[in-house]
Amino acid sequence: MSPLAKKTALFALISLLGPLAAPALTIQVGVWMGSRTVADAKVKSAYGDGFVYLPYLQAAVWRKLFVGASYEAGYEKNGVLGVYSNPATLTVIGLDLYLGYEFKFKAIAVYVKAGYGLYRYKQSVRNNPYIAGYEVNHLKSTAVAGAGVKLYPLKFFFISGEAKYVPLKVRPYDLTVDLGGWRFLGGLGFSFDF
Repeated sequence: MSPLAKKTALFALISLLGPLAAPALTIQVGVWMGSRTVADAKVKSAYGDGFVYLPYLQAAVWRKLFVGASYEAGYEKNGVLGVYSNPATLTVIGLDLYLGYEFKFKAIAVYVKAGYGLYRYKQSVRNNPYIAGYEVNHLKSTAVAGAGVKLYPLKFFFISGEAKYVPLKVRPYDLTVDLGGWRFLGGLGFSFDF
């Protein structure tokens, strides 16, 4: 192959792969807030659905591919359990690490993401001497998946909406319950190009 053919082939390869590379590092920070459902009917009956907030940070790895992390908190619900209606509190918090793909069309971006979540669930039951020494305070890892849309009224500012599902089947005592469920979120964020 002649030197001119090699240079032409190299130029063609760079031209084809060039759009995949991010022109600059893009960092996004923001917060989502919204409702959280509980999949298990008995847990939902005792505690109900709730509110969560999720601060997050994500970075574009390539033009359309991004990685991120978010911290979920806010779900702390009081309820009553058992025949004697013992007061109880359930708290669920989590950390998500995810990989996503974003399709951007001018001022609108649609994305999908999937990743790994590590969730802490804690239940304390008061006024029940039979389970006084058995407080539930465990960690559970799970897969997470979500999809959403971002609207950019300004280049550096966006409004977002997201639906995310977290399956979280746990076994605190001798029975399995599903503390997972849907998150329907809305939020604001800022985008920084470096």
